[in-house]
Amino acid sequence: MKQQLLFVGALLFVGLSISAQQKAPFISNDIPQVPVEARIAVPMPQYTIDGFNEVPKNPLNTQINENFEHVQLRELVIERQIIGLTQYDLQSNAAIDDRMAGSGDAVSAAWIMSLEITPFNDRGTGYNHFASELWGEQPYERIESERAGWPSIFYTGSGEEVVISHAGIDTPLLMAKRTIGSGSWEESYISSDGPFGNLWPRAAVGGPDGNTIHVICVSTPIGNGGTEFQGQDGALLYYRSLDAGETWEMHTFAELDSTQFNGFAGDTYAIHARNGVVAFTVFNDLMDTFVMQSDDNGDNWEYTAVADFPIDNYVIDSGLPDSLGYDFNDDGIFQEYLNSDGAGDIHVDQFGQVHMVFGAMYYMDADTTDDNFSYFPGTNGLQYWNDSYGVDSSLTIAYAYDLDESGGIDLEDEIAAYYVNLAGIPSMASNEDGDLFVSYSAINEMYTTGVQNYRHIYLVHSTDNGLTWNSDDACNLTPDLDYDGYESVFGSISPDVDEHLEIIYQRDFEPGLHVRGDEDPVDLNDIVHIRVPTSDLADCADIEFVDWVGIDEPFDEGDVTLYPNPSTSTVQLIIDRPGVHNVKLYDLGGRILLNFETSAMVQDMNISDFSSGVYLVEVAQGNASTVIRLAID
Repeated sequence: MKQQLLFVGALLFVGLSISAQQKAPFISNDIPQVPVEARIAVPMPQYTIDGFNEVPKNPLNTQINENFEHVQLRELVIERQIIGLTQYDLQSNAAIDDRMAGSGDAVSAAWIMSLEITPFNDRGTGYNHFASELWGEQPYERIESERAGWPSIFYTGSGEEVVISHAGIDTPLLMAKRTIGSGSWEESYISSDGPFGNLWPRAAVGGPDGNTIHVICVSTPIGNGGTEFQGQDGALLYYRSLDAGETWEMHTFAELDSTQFNGFAGDTYAIHARNGVVAFTVFNDLMDTFVMQSDDNGDNWEYTAVADFPIDNYVIDSGLPDSLGYDFNDDGIFQEYLNSDGAGDIHVDQFGQVHMVFGAMYYMDADTTDDNFSYFPGTNGLQYWNDSYGVDSSLTIAYAYDLDESGGIDLEDEIAAYYVNLAGIPSMASNEDGDLFVSYSAINEMYTTGVQNYRHIYLVHSTDNGLTWNSDDACNLTPDLDYDGYESVFGSISPDVDEHLEIIYQRDFEPGLHVRGDEDPVDLNDIVHIRVPTSDLADCADIEFVDWVGIDEPFDEGDVTLYPNPSTSTVQLIIDRPGVHNVKLYDLGGRILLNFETSAMVQDMNISDFSSGVYLVEVAQGNASTVIRLAID
């Protein structure tokens, strides 16, 4: 019944924008790709991390490649602040939740947080709130009374902020709510007559009074300790509350039952609502990628295929036919199939139109004996779709750049494993004029550890409701002269934009993750908020970052420590207070040997060139300072 996918089509660039008048079925031919010899298929993980079994490894020791010199003029002023920390670094297996709510004088942020060097027993929702001019103190405890993860945060029309997360493989979803920015959190479970356990929720709020909560999740898969539900290994479930979470009802969909889908993976979906319009999407690999939309606040739904996978209800290792595929790696075998990478976002704008973004990905299932399939991590191209498009039609609006103008994307041999596009994990927002904004995490060929390339957070926008985008001039929102050696991922925008974009993301010094993929040793990650003015996005090539400097308060005992002390080559400077600090290293003769600024809580200092002896480390903020001794062996 299904027709062959049209994989790659030509797309003409108009000036510095891409026009939706010439929609391409997936990736544009005109954007750079990795060389053919680098288009290597690797196994796709078949186990979705639920966050209840991971054990930390030893701390990380990374040497940064500083051979590149990066100079920027600064015109667009971005306010930036570290608002939290985490050692549990998997914010999502694929698509990122809505991790920010509000705008202007009231903004809330949520993330998955764990700070203990244990099996992450303290894991839960890290939370911070911005009121008028200041963020609160960095949190050290989760908001929930029990171990949880995967929070979605939003504001209701009645003035409450709500966080919905999962609390276990055999428990219902957990809801915490309170008055926006103040008071204690009231906890309850989302009642369900359905499966025993629910995981990886996504939540949105809409309805005529802004108090209808819509939630999607999946039943606990077999691989995570669950069982089949209604014949599916991971059934997609929809919950709705018409009274801001006081009562709940659960639904499943005939279009998504076991005759159409074998089951769904965690984190491969997104939901958004506005007034009476609510839409969710599922970003699949070897099944249809689709949108479900309701124009009556969730009473009735319509199914629309975005990528129509040519084999219905495909079972891994059944064998995909050469006749329907594409030869992405130029090996003469047409076994590559194009779909989403599992990470994307959906958005209902102020006019009720539905927009969707996702990373494209090539897949293959050539080995029919391994109980698995493969993906191509070198795939480049972020796709846009709206409800005026047809099936198998999308627009390439963003990508990783050919910064050295070599004609392709030149990367280190190893790509950090997030299992997404080189330009992936997007988040979408809009303002009252219908202008659209999409952040994404793109690999950068000029920033590298010598083994892997870093990712930065980029932003593209459209001022004509998705018709054209500034794809060739995307804003790189995360580099700075002091911060080029950071991995920046899991960006999430507050969906409703006024004069500023409110964006949260995670950063550390090492590409890849500890919990999943690379399985790097555990490290401390910053949770960073940036506030980006929408009026100056035309100047995004010239960016100035202004770090919040903190309050000029005296240092308390324990605010600053050095580890290890004594040390021989590298020492970690740990500053347990927010803001930017000036750091100076003196010898006992008073000579300044190091002088730099940092806003990180943990800052590596290379002391291998200094002779054995005793030194002084001064940390200052405003008129306040403290001095501690450092012994070098």
